Amino acid sequence: MKTWPLWIAGVAALAAVFHILTVFVFPYGVMNRAIAGIAAEAGGVNKAIYPDRPTAEARGIVRPSPDLLYAACVYDVSDRPVKLSSPVPETYWSLSTFAANTDNFFVVNDREVRGKRIEIILAAKEDTVPEPGVPLIVAPSEKGIVLFRSLVPSDEAVAEIDTLRRQAKCEPL
Repeated sequence: MKTWPLWIAGVAALAAVFHILTVFVFPYGVMNRAIAGIAAEAGGVNKAIYPDRPTAEARGIVRPSPDLLYAACVYDVSDRPVKLSSPVPETYWSLSTFAANTDNFFVVNDREVRGKRIEIILAAKEDTVPEPGVPLIVAPSEKGIVLFRSLVPSDEAVAEIDTLRRQAKCEPL
């Protein structure tokens, strides 16, 4: 009796299962864990956290850079839109939003912001009426993560950048 066709079929089935888990299940698991951690530290959703400057041991954010200061929040637009706001320092700065499956669906950096402050409305539906002059971004999932990054060009600039970073907000409307 030849058993190699059964082995090939078994390996193919196992590969298909692992592929489905990797592509469709794993990203949600990763984000659920990150969402839970950030929300726990913030005391809920739509509240920003301001972690310490990363070190080699820091792993709250994947591959954190010690040259950046981070602020983060879990957004939840299931009941109402969320307003994201932050001053934009005179150094590299970015705001990135991540859906429940880890997809980065919106990003803006200091070169794209007109002025020294940014405000964005994050909503579940396009029919949300934003504040006049404030851009509306439709989130592909009700919950996700917002990540603010600010470059620290020197040790002397840490206090100034940290003060600005702590003004980054995620607030329900």
